[in-house]
Amino acid sequence: MLKARWTGYEIDSSEAAYNVEVPEPEKLGTLVRALLGSDYFVRSYTLLSEESMARLRDFVAAQPPSDKARPEQSRGETAKVLELLDKQIAKFNDRRPTSIGLRAIEPILNYVGAHCHQLLAAQTFRFDLTEEQKEALEDYGDEAEFEPGDFVDESLYYSEWDIPWDGVVMALGCALVGADKLAPEEQKHVYRVVKKSYKESGLLDDLAGWGFGVPRDYVLEDIGRSQGLSLRVRLNPDATFAIHGRWMDDGQFIYPYYEYLLKLAAKKVQADIDFTMIY
Repeated sequence: MLKARWTGYEIDSSEAAYNVEVPEPEKLGTLVRALLGSDYFVRSYTLLSEESMARLRDFVAAQPPSDKARPEQSRGETAKVLELLDKQIAKFNDRRPTSIGLRAIEPILNYVGAHCHQLLAAQTFRFDLTEEQKEALEDYGDEAEFEPGDFVDESLYYSEWDIPWDGVVMALGCALVGADKLAPEEQKHVYRVVKKSYKESGLLDDLAGWGFGVPRDYVLEDIGRSQGLSLRVRLNPDATFAIHGRWMDDGQFIYPYYEYLLKLAAKKVQADIDFTMIY
């Protein structure tokens, strides 16, 4: 890990992670939409998994037009998902990740949840390690040896860029809202816990010492901005799903902000969420 010493404390170039349980695969998209559509996420999402979408589109297009048990329903679902995928793929460009809306995310992921066994059999989301990942994992030792088709334990990887892509159905760039978007009591709580974190680390005193002119409330400035993070939906080898994400959190100073808002979002949709520090 890269490290730099500041006055009185050490800053690690570190990451923090969260994961959300997916108890009902057929409602995968409904869960993700509810989580992202809560009051705690900025309503703007970028798609970071273009190759996954292209492969899924090919899988959907190759399926029989209907299911004998429910021909009209399955035909309509397949056509809708195929249309959404075609529209999303048409937006792809070489300059930047494209946006994707909740109205597309929900049916696409619900389709994946309902067809998880077929997608596994077709190896739709089977990805090899990139050359950069192979090089990075040489420093990890035996614990991070990986072959496509294995379970992915994201907690093993120091950097998000090192995490194998294998099994990733959808990856999104997201952001948590700034504190000014929270309810008054939520604002008070998050200000208090982040200020405590800044003070205990020594950061608050150092920031005050660097200031010029009129004194500034650095805690309020920081939590007033939206805070970026990722969200990954992964299809596991046993046909279960995992939702993981990370954010950069140098020194873990603003970690309480992410933890608090993500817990609020998970509580609102009645989901179980866990957190991990990656050192």
